Amino acid sequence: MEFYKKLIIKILERSSLGHESQILKKLKSGHDLNQKEMQELEELIEQII
Repeated sequence: MEFYKKLIIKILERSSLGHESQILKKLKSGHDLNQKEMQELEELIEQII
């Protein structure tokens, strides 16, 4: 699971959409995302892809 978290962080850091997102800041700080934030993360990744 930690591998995927690190992978998502790297993807967000390198994308123009995600590098300043609150979700990235939460992931980097080690906090777990709530259901709404998980949905936002999914939508953000869909936009990047």
